[in-house]
Amino acid sequence: MDIKKFDRVFDSLEDFVDTVSNVLNCPVTLEDANHQLLAYSSHDDTTDATRISTIIGRRVPEKVINRFWKDGVIPALNQSNEPLDIHSISELGLRNRVAVSIRKNSEVLGYIWVIEVDTKLSDQEKQLLKLAASKAKNLLLQLNLQKKRREKNHQQLLWQIITDTTTHENTALLLEKVNIRAQTLAIMIFQFEEISDVLYRNIMYIIKTTSKVTMLIHTIDEDQMICLVNPVHNHSRKTDLIHFMETLQLQMKERFKVENIHIGCGYLYNDYSKLTESYHEAKKVVELKQNRDVIMKRAFFYHELGVFRHLDILLQDEKNLVMNPALQQIKLYDKQHATSLYETLEVILSKDTNMNEAAKELHIHVNTLSYRLKRIQEITNIELKDPIQRIGLYLDVKLGPKTREKKLACARPLKKV
Repeated sequence: MDIKKFDRVFDSLEDFVDTVSNVLNCPVTLEDANHQLLAYSSHDDTTDATRISTIIGRRVPEKVINRFWKDGVIPALNQSNEPLDIHSISELGLRNRVAVSIRKNSEVLGYIWVIEVDTKLSDQEKQLLKLAASKAKNLLLQLNLQKKRREKNHQQLLWQIITDTTTHENTALLLEKVNIRAQTLAIMIFQFEEISDVLYRNIMYIIKTTSKVTMLIHTIDEDQMICLVNPVHNHSRKTDLIHFMETLQLQMKERFKVENIHIGCGYLYNDYSKLTESYHEAKKVVELKQNRDVIMKRAFFYHELGVFRHLDILLQDEKNLVMNPALQQIKLYDKQHATSLYETLEVILSKDTNMNEAAKELHIHVNTLSYRLKRIQEITNIELKDPIQRIGLYLDVKLGPKTREKKLACARPLKKV
């Protein structure tokens, strides 16, 4: 075995991959944990379309990553330090490969990918690849240390941008110092119950491997991740933002079993002095979604909050808010007869009187729902077909005691960490 070739200090990542390539006589690429290209060996006609796309884009194509997840390739690499055989996928332009993860204990730092050219790697060569991965660990640890130092400076810059009122020109100069130049920017916030180290790595993985939006800077504020983002394509900015947020929610659920995530996005601005506004827009969305996720599950932007945008204004005068007598009557009836008419009314209002959807959520037959609504009408003289009464009732329900309690619970001062 050609072990001695790895028993030295490497001048650079390029020096390392060239050594691996020479030992195995195959094209080699080195990626970080988020499939961003770090280094690649020289190649000839033996390479393939996927490798060329990775080199050109400086990252593994998103469709390849998605396929590897579906086929169980990436989960297998993440759970073992043994080399893994990956069979060719003709529709992706991908030849036979062997890959191995670079690890520090259970944390994956990166991956080495080797294209098998004329013959498959022998068991002995796979052991050399495994040895190469162990030697790459220190190289990637040093790289991560430099990256963390840069990110710390970037975090301070992001706080300055979203908390200070300044001009577009001043903010542009600050961003240029960290090589950020973009036509439009927005603030996006991800709200979790708690951000652990594992969850942080997972969310960063999804963000970095989704191609339509670039996360430029991010910081953590307690249970929130705050990001400065820029859509990649100018012609479909809002569409790309929505696709990004929907993809992130779906992949966090499918790949990492994380469902309790609330995402809000401020508007895109080409005037950087308005990024503070973008932050507060995103913050308002996640605060309200956190309390009413079922109702506003698909709301990502401030205008999509609908009537909920105005609840805080109404609640400012909460001392003068009087409980709707009709709602008091229904609550009293429920208490005396052990019924659930108030819940029924709340659901039918939230479904805009759609009988089928309301019955489905209440887990009752439509005929049962019709009977309950008839009883509500008899008790209160409410006419749900009247839009004025219906909108008024909806606001009264949402401005009830539970809403006021939630408002107080989610009100907390901005805290930097």
